[in-house]
Amino acid sequence: MKKKILFLSIMLAATSMMFNSMAQGNFAIGVKAGYNSSKFRTDNAGEIMAGDQQYTFSDAKDEAKGGLMLGAFARIRLIKNLSFQPELLYVKKGGETNFSGEFDNTVNTEYHTWDIPLLAHLKLIDLKAFNIYGVGGPMASFVASEDNKWGDINNYESISENMKNAQWSFQAGGGVEFGKLNLDVRYSWGLGDSSTELERVNNNLTFSVAYKIFDL
Repeated sequence: MKKKILFLSIMLAATSMMFNSMAQGNFAIGVKAGYNSSKFRTDNAGEIMAGDQQYTFSDAKDEAKGGLMLGAFARIRLIKNLSFQPELLYVKKGGETNFSGEFDNTVNTEYHTWDIPLLAHLKLIDLKAFNIYGVGGPMASFVASEDNKWGDINNYESISENMKNAQWSFQAGGGVEFGKLNLDVRYSWGLGDSSTELERVNNNLTFSVAYKIFDL
């Protein structure tokens, strides 16, 4: 409940800043698309099944899975080179976990989220032809759909893992801006377990292309 109140407060403040900046001409909006590579960090989850067959993830190996990302962004100038950049993105995430030892199986997890990064955008080098910038800040993610294949492990239907409806992470990166075109790369660190049952944190590497429809 506290997280929801905090999120709503941030969004209200961002909306107020956006309208104020539009009135002053310090506002930009655009669309973006990209490629997202996500990977779970699976920690030792302890005993998650009752009975004689109990196991941990001490012998699990995590692999990355790729997916597309689509969305839009706004940029609100605060001071000369510093702007606030909220975004709304639809992203495919997931990961592949390979088990060894007592079990020798591969489990695939895929899910889609609505991501809302709330970023500081800092112009680092400003040249005539292009400029280089850095971005960083918190990101809220809300699960839109998911497909977990835990039943593949010896048909253990008792394993019922779902992604948490709301997840938080920290995103940082940088890029190059050519006029209305932006190219950037970012990395997101999960700030807590993304799963309802297991100790799994989802981290993401994102490459994107953005186009500003309205410029500052």
